[in-house]
Amino acid sequence: LGEFEEAGACGTAAIISPIREIFDRETGETFTYGDGEAGPVTTKLYNKLRAIQYGEEPDPYGWTKIIIE
Repeated sequence: LGEFEEAGACGTAAIISPIREIFDRETGETFTYGDGEAGPVTTKLYNKLRAIQYGEEPDPYGWTKIIIE
């Protein structure tokens, strides 16, 4: 954790959200990443995943399904 430059949590709706701080209960250490804003890696991942969701980028693994009402 101490070597990470960024941390993020992924989910279906949020896509990816930056994590500012992680507390390790075992060691009592707190790890802080940036200022709570998305860093360059998190931003690139967010943009790529969002583009796949919106059909702007190919979905090579078939994770998305088009639903027509």
